[in-house]
Amino acid sequence: MAIVDLTAAYLRALQLPATGRLEIWDSKTEGLCLRVTSKGSVTWSFRYRPRNGAAYERITLGPLKALSLADARERAARHRVTVLDGGNPQKDRRDGREAAKTALTFDALAAQYITTYAKPNKASWKQDEQQLARPRAKLGSRDMASITKRDLIEVLDEIAKTAPVSANRTQTILVKMLNWAVESDLLSANPISGLRKRGGKEAPKERALNDAELRVLWKSLLSPEDVGEDVADALLLLLLLGQRPIEVAGMLLREISGFEDEERAAWECPASRHKSRRAHLVPLNTYARRVIRLAIERRQRDGDEHGSVFASKFTSRATLARHSLSQGLGRVIERMVVQGPDADAIRSLKAHPPTPHDFRRTVISGMSALGITAENRRAVTGHSEKDVHGTVYDKYDRLREKRAALGAWETHIGLVTGAVEKRPATNVLTLKKRAVQ
Repeated sequence: MAIVDLTAAYLRALQLPATGRLEIWDSKTEGLCLRVTSKGSVTWSFRYRPRNGAAYERITLGPLKALSLADARERAARHRVTVLDGGNPQKDRRDGREAAKTALTFDALAAQYITTYAKPNKASWKQDEQQLARPRAKLGSRDMASITKRDLIEVLDEIAKTAPVSANRTQTILVKMLNWAVESDLLSANPISGLRKRGGKEAPKERALNDAELRVLWKSLLSPEDVGEDVADALLLLLLLGQRPIEVAGMLLREISGFEDEERAAWECPASRHKSRRAHLVPLNTYARRVIRLAIERRQRDGDEHGSVFASKFTSRATLARHSLSQGLGRVIERMVVQGPDADAIRSLKAHPPTPHDFRRTVISGMSALGITAENRRAVTGHSEKDVHGTVYDKYDRLREKRAALGAWETHIGLVTGAVEKRPATNVLTLKKRAVQ
């Protein structure tokens, strides 16, 4: 057994042993091992001892040709966190193989992917479930061993005829699911690995509101007509905080702390609902608190016992539906009349309607224009760092920096919309139409 300070240069110069198998252990990442055989197999693995005191376990991470040293270290770090939390990744993999010993149909694989991988790891798992609906309807009862690349292409091409973007989204989820099945030893290969997007090339999304469009939308959301106040206020909060629509729509009262203290007020989106699968702390400055207070007062007035901040019009839901934000924004823009001093901005909104997620891009771009550093913009929006330093070691929440960044953005909104009440040494956002006492 060799313990080595592994580097990319060392791996490039790696020689196969004359016979048998050589194990090279990384001195910087405990448990990370590179297994090299005389037959040319070079594979990363991670060895660990479960917290229940059982014998050492080893889980294969992948071949060197597909997994760089940095990627292998990151995977090992993720598994170590799982073990520290009481998990056993190799046992989970074995259990998955046992569950798959019965005939593995496409529908069974999709269900297992959603339950075993998507739900624990993706806040957007419901979107995965939705994207898999049409392939499951077409191929659900088929044994996975009988499904070919041509079968999957036909499903994707059928979707692409009417919804090319949806076809691309479905293909992305299919590739993810099939890669997961290969990694979990449920399939030997992914039949559509490397397949070009059947919906065609998509232009990158670039829509962000300019200041004139921001002013027009702000004014409309303060006095909504065909849109409920919960939807309007949730959209206002998106413009103020730059968070993901699905996370704001599902906001709960218990996630908010220090609400009456301007220096401590914050919303913690839990790991179970955040895309990064890490809890994300968002400071609440003056106007964000006022918007939330309006919603809370409505919940109290209506006797709502669900504990949600924004209520859904559907009795079967406790929180606001994500698609309600898209529909509401569409109705707000549709009702606008192209006239007056804001005619150009309204015309632009109608010609290129933004989505609620474009509000996030608007906030990020706006903070950048205000001179907010990239590190603090990422902290505000919850974009996680991809290296081990960011995902495992750096636990500082940057709350002070986030509060300052969002305060600067809030002041900018006030200046753009005319909703700033100038006071000595302070700028305080106020509501023009729905004032809060």
